[in-house]
Amino acid sequence: MARTPEPANAVPAPEGMNSDGAPRRSGLIATVVFALSTLALGFPALMGKFLVSVYSDQYKAGYAFREFAAATLKATGTFPEWNPYLFGGMPYVAAMHGDIFYPTAWLRWIMPVDLAITWGMAVHFVLAGWLTFRFARALGLSWGASVVAGVAYEMTGIVASQMSPGHDGKVFVSALTPLAFWVLLRAIRDQQRWAFGAFAFVVALTVLGHYHMSYFLLIALGLWALFLAFWDGERAPGSHPWMSLSLAALAVGVGLAITALQVMPFVEYITYSPRAEGGPNTGWAFATSYALPPSEIFTTILPQFNGVLDQYWGRNPIKFHTEYMGFLPLALSALSFGDAARRRLVFAFTTGALFFLLLSFGGHTPFYRPFFELLPLLGKIRAMGMVFYLVAFPVAILAAIGFDRVLCRAVPLRSMLIVVSGFLAISVLGVTGALQGLADALASPERTDAVAANAPALRLGALRLLAFVVIGGGVLTAIALGRLRAAAAVAAVVAAMSIDLWSIDRAFYQFSPRANVLFADDAVTTHLRNTTPPYRVIDVGNSYGQSSILMTYRISSARGYHGFELRAYDELGGHDEGWRNLGSPNLIDLLAIRFLILDRVDSVAGFHQVVGSTNTSFGTTAVLYERDLVPPYARVVLSAAKVPESQVVSTVVDSRFSVNGAVLLPDTSTAPTAQAQPPFPLATARATVTDWAPGRMTVVLAGAEAAASHLLISENWYPDWHASVDGKPGVVRRADHTLLSVDLPAGAKSVELVFDSPTYAKGKLVSVLAVLIAATMTIAPLVMTRRRVT
Repeated sequence: MARTPEPANAVPAPEGMNSDGAPRRSGLIATVVFALSTLALGFPALMGKFLVSVYSDQYKAGYAFREFAAATLKATGTFPEWNPYLFGGMPYVAAMHGDIFYPTAWLRWIMPVDLAITWGMAVHFVLAGWLTFRFARALGLSWGASVVAGVAYEMTGIVASQMSPGHDGKVFVSALTPLAFWVLLRAIRDQQRWAFGAFAFVVALTVLGHYHMSYFLLIALGLWALFLAFWDGERAPGSHPWMSLSLAALAVGVGLAITALQVMPFVEYITYSPRAEGGPNTGWAFATSYALPPSEIFTTILPQFNGVLDQYWGRNPIKFHTEYMGFLPLALSALSFGDAARRRLVFAFTTGALFFLLLSFGGHTPFYRPFFELLPLLGKIRAMGMVFYLVAFPVAILAAIGFDRVLCRAVPLRSMLIVVSGFLAISVLGVTGALQGLADALASPERTDAVAANAPALRLGALRLLAFVVIGGGVLTAIALGRLRAAAAVAAVVAAMSIDLWSIDRAFYQFSPRANVLFADDAVTTHLRNTTPPYRVIDVGNSYGQSSILMTYRISSARGYHGFELRAYDELGGHDEGWRNLGSPNLIDLLAIRFLILDRVDSVAGFHQVVGSTNTSFGTTAVLYERDLVPPYARVVLSAAKVPESQVVSTVVDSRFSVNGAVLLPDTSTAPTAQAQPPFPLATARATVTDWAPGRMTVVLAGAEAAASHLLISENWYPDWHASVDGKPGVVRRADHTLLSVDLPAGAKSVELVFDSPTYAKGKLVSVLAVLIAATMTIAPLVMTRRRVT
């Protein structure tokens, strides 16, 4: 690392400190500060608690997804490719199930999954602060200012509160953001060629962490690279801007290639997902949902203005995070203006913060429309409010620059008092109730009652803000007057800022018992786990929530919680109408729905009770019913009919259609079967699934048909299913809109089905080659430099 330059207007350092005010063992002290900030919020993790709440996606689905992969990895040494436990089955890698290939996945190989999830997020929380600190140091900021930047970013609301919704991927990318900026700084400003290789690895990590967050981070990094190449006043003499930008672009390309094992199957899967062109999860309405309404900019200063968690009354349906940034980071960032030595840097980070603030507003302003029209795949990405982390990060750096100015007594006291007075005025307006009228005016009519219910919290929140403005303003004034210097000034600012942010962030940290307690077996899950698969369940009474919790017990559900399931299954089940079609007798039969879970004792035609009223570990009641006649998971069907795609679903759910008499194929199918007309003859051969596991099954046929027929499986079709019939390659087709079908020649006796993705295999090869290229880009310049030196 190059020597950190001294800040402009530096004052003489006290004895025992470096020239920029850094204490002895400054790196260790900074790390301890960031670790303590994490522990202030996450100390229950030390007692083995699970960082999850009922709001969390980790509770609803994330734990189940990760536990399934970890168990498969331990048993087979590979990641699963097919998930049969949700929505009739779906690809595991291609459809994405969290951080499959991110380094935290390996953490789950060596420790319990719940602890790995908790500590994976906690470690990245520390990294967010430490890497911001290192980046600030590389920019030439003082040690104290860099610590301020690290704490401001680590504890900023958009980063810290992601623990509440369980969005660990967003935490990962947020933590890696300062690393990406730092490595690019070393590559372009300092002309360190090895850093381009390192940059490729960082790009790969961000993409594997969270696609959408990485998408916008790459935009930010592109702007940062342009600044460093053309406008940075401290770039190395004789540097070649276009060469630097070309190498950076190459590094991005190599980084994306490293992710090929995930990205290639994912891109292929989009066509079959709800986000396919023309699908329900595309277009302007979808892309602009869950953006940050401009009126909620108040939450950066006073989060209670729009309500926190259950008291939220804003324009989005739900909100389990906050954009709160704290008084001192915002005030200090405002004081960064006027730094003559860093004027360009201040302008760059201010422009970046404003740019991504406007993007975070999404469709609430015209600014977003050109990007939506021009940038690829943007119509498939929603919740633009997520990019607010690219507002918080530059603000943290600006706060560090402002702190250096205050510490060096370069900020006029009058300017400081003006900034503090602005925040003071907002807090006083809140305490006196004047902001309540503004809240009433901004709320939609249906949220009027929620606004009124939030009034006491708003006033109390304003009082809290007033206290921290007084404390923080007093600290800044004492520094400006020379009453607090060096270490005392740093400690006072960090303490005041940390407590301020902690007082809001702590609401988003809820811990639960360990997974073996949280997801403990009950009489219903015990019965189902003891039932030999394959079969499928519908949790009619939501006894296990509208979630994927049943997957934790390896119980296949006809529904689930994912959001990226196969589009054809959604259409067949009537997803947009509340899964209306799943109750039809034909689908109950076709999907092999053997069990129903109700929340009370009732009478269900065609089903009988097998487990009485049971208290679950989730505080609900469950009653298990089994179908009187066990539905087949595989069946032989003699006839096939080709019909237009638009008519398949309505025909399948029609009670007049015989699910055992014919399979419906789209009229674009290449099947040689001629159009068949009812009444359809029934097959005499019977199919039995003798071996079943995720992505693999064996079906044995008893009896033989004299003519060609079809084997219909109660599991979703996808192009990566492969079949062999009596040891010879078979033809797999999509039947009844979404189900798996295999062409059977006359006299067929057995069928083997395996899910194996050629695209995934190619992606792994591309990833290995890209890793070798990135490693060469990193190591070769270091070796050449060492040889020149020696």
